[in-house]
Amino acid sequence: MNARYRLNIALVAEEGAGLRALKALEKTEHRIAMVLTSPPDSHGSAVWAYAEQRGHSLFPASSVRTAGFAEVLRKREVDLLLNVHSLHIVDGAVLEAPRIGAFNLHPGPLPRYAGLYAPSWAILRSERRYGVTVHRMLAGIDTGPIAYQTLFDLAESETALSVGLRCAEEGLALLFTLVATAAFDPSSIPRIEQDLTQREYFGRVVPDGGTLHWNRPAADVDRFVRAFCYFPFPSPWGAPKTRVGDREIGIVKTSPTGEQSSAPPGTIAKAFGDEVWAACADAWLRLDVITVDGRRVAPAEALSAGDRLGA
Repeated sequence: MNARYRLNIALVAEEGAGLRALKALEKTEHRIAMVLTSPPDSHGSAVWAYAEQRGHSLFPASSVRTAGFAEVLRKREVDLLLNVHSLHIVDGAVLEAPRIGAFNLHPGPLPRYAGLYAPSWAILRSERRYGVTVHRMLAGIDTGPIAYQTLFDLAESETALSVGLRCAEEGLALLFTLVATAAFDPSSIPRIEQDLTQREYFGRVVPDGGTLHWNRPAADVDRFVRAFCYFPFPSPWGAPKTRVGDREIGIVKTSPTGEQSSAPPGTIAKAFGDEVWAACADAWLRLDVITVDGRRVAPAEALSAGDRLGA
């Protein structure tokens, strides 16, 4: 590549996907002008620690919220600002500062799945086809023109984590298609306007307040748990909640048994050694991972046959 096409890139990045993006950018001929991420005093410091070790210029991710940061981007002659899993709302002046533009990797097919935790909502809605989008960032959240999008099938057993990982894998490929196109001919970056009549935005509301309802079919209860499930990592929604006596039980992971149940919903049974099953409206679910008052506990140690789970 001719040196004049070497891009100056500002990367706003969090989580595993952000770290993967940073490592992949390091292998290109482009220059990482700066990395913006959560500082070490917050939960998301893995990207910061790696970038610091590698000698990158670092700024708190929150810097993008202030109009004055646009001048920093202009002084660094930033061509592209790439946002990977950072949730900070970027100031309009900052969006306009990069020479080519600012682009976001969104873990969902826009415009239908805009906003937060889109993979979880897709599972709750029994989607069998999902996707990931790279779009130009405008003042509205997830409203900018689509540059690249890919769709893929979802399996019946997907969790929020598995869908999120697939989005990261597919999305990073799209992001580097964008980078390659920007280096060769920025004017050829696709600019597909979203049909905002199809838009649905998901905010911070947790479905059903995070409470499990055992009087629903087992497939629905299992789907609810899978939508929350980032195991072995913490879920942004927490674990779905239920109670037995005065103890709060978090249901982190379940598995369908295929066995019909006539027991009252929420009834606990022991089966096959240490397996613990819970009755739903029509069938039993196996409880694989649970917490009691916030602590992870083996289901067989915390629950006894005949216990009754409920809100």
